[in-house]
Amino acid sequence: MSTVTTKKTLVTPTWNTQQIQEAASRAMATNCMAAMTVLSKNGEQAVKEYQDMIHKFQLEHLKSIGVKTPLELVKAKAEFETNVFGSKIEIEGDDNCAKLNYLSCAMWESMQKVAKLTPEQQEKMGANFQTCVQNFAKEWGFKGEVKMDETCCTISFSK
Repeated sequence: MSTVTTKKTLVTPTWNTQQIQEAASRAMATNCMAAMTVLSKNGEQAVKEYQDMIHKFQLEHLKSIGVKTPLELVKAKAEFETNVFGSKIEIEGDDNCAKLNYLSCAMWESMQKVAKLTPEQQEKMGANFQTCVQNFAKEWGFKGEVKMDETCCTISFSK
């Protein structure tokens, strides 16, 4: 059985915020997992080059909206991830040191669903994430640190 439409029909947005966030998170996780899978087959240099490019674009965007301090950085990152992906994040700190405390990370949850990650893959991704945060922080002249446990992840940026 097939469906036929005899006239053009304009499709209008009908999704609620949660549906949009879930779709955005799933799409980003799918793209990220696909890119990292292909890049890792081409060596660590290809992965590093990809991550450096992502950081460059993020840096340019965040600076273009006026981000200068660790607190402004965590606020901008938390607002984006909360609004676009549906993460639950608390922030704290000041202009010298600030933290993102993930109560839930929609991207991590989506990556686990998309890729069905083994514990070994999760551990490797966690280590890679730490390196990414440190490298991203360096671009700002900051220090970056990640602390993870079974229930949450905290990212700190400090001058």
